[in-house]
Amino acid sequence: MGPLYRPICRRYGREFQGWGTMTVQSRAVSLVLLSISLIVTRASGQLSPSAVAAGGDTCATATVIASLPYNDSGNTTNATDQSPFFLSAACAAGGMFTRPGPDLVYSITVFAGNSLTLTLTPAATYDATLYVVGGSCSSGLGCVVESDTGIEGQAETIGPRTFTPGTYYVYVDSIYAPDEGPDHGSYTLSVTGTLGVPNNTSFYTLTPCRILDTRDPAGPWGGPALAAGATRVFTIAGRCSVPLAAKSVSVNVTVTQPTAPGHLILFPGGTPPGVSTINFRSGQTRANNAIVPLSASGMLSVADGQSSGTTHFILDVNGYFQ
Repeated sequence: MGPLYRPICRRYGREFQGWGTMTVQSRAVSLVLLSISLIVTRASGQLSPSAVAAGGDTCATATVIASLPYNDSGNTTNATDQSPFFLSAACAAGGMFTRPGPDLVYSITVFAGNSLTLTLTPAATYDATLYVVGGSCSSGLGCVVESDTGIEGQAETIGPRTFTPGTYYVYVDSIYAPDEGPDHGSYTLSVTGTLGVPNNTSFYTLTPCRILDTRDPAGPWGGPALAAGATRVFTIAGRCSVPLAAKSVSVNVTVTQPTAPGHLILFPGGTPPGVSTINFRSGQTRANNAIVPLSASGMLSVADGQSSGTTHFILDVNGYFQ
């Protein structure tokens, strides 16, 4: 009878050790072994409230990082594995397959002159990885850069790095599948640096000013509350010293008293984009900074992504691009 081997996976991409002399250090081999049984993995159960409040559980509801510095905390427990197929080999760690555990998603748009540093700090028992995807967030083919250097509780950092202007998706992912080790947990995400400046524009600061509040009496910048599935259009130019020539505004978006969970999308008009500006739970008051474009006539559209119910909406402006 030959020697017995009991492989123990310490961490994929590192080494497998067992009785005898069996040692496998090839990252490629470990990835292939994982892909055989773990290509598609989905965590069961409902999202925890902290997961909803942090990164979106799908790319369509990715949490927007609209201004820097940005700090958020969340929990990937019971989130889903959004990228069960391929990541580009262009990732820093050379990964061919997505990490098999649950992940949450953020989006960020950068302009010329940007410089970003992203830092993901997981809980002591959570082994996380951080990567940035460009292009379509539903496919890993656009993977730009990845950080997967630490083990449980160790921070992952990308940057300082300059990105080609455009929109990117930031994944907080998990090393292990749900039936393995520390596949999920709490984390903090920090993004510092500068987003750059939109082409052919200059930024002008304003004294913070409240443009609208749906808790006020009914009117063009007041009530009623936003209704599920509906889009409301507000005139921004001419309010709070925002000129008619403004192309976009720097704002603080607040939702309060929502009767059901959902998200809001702020856009200049036409078809709403596939990324939310702010996500929220029922009864939650939550705020987020954003840079939102205006229509040629200075209008801003707000789409309510709730499946039912209503929410109040408050918008404060602190600057504009022209």
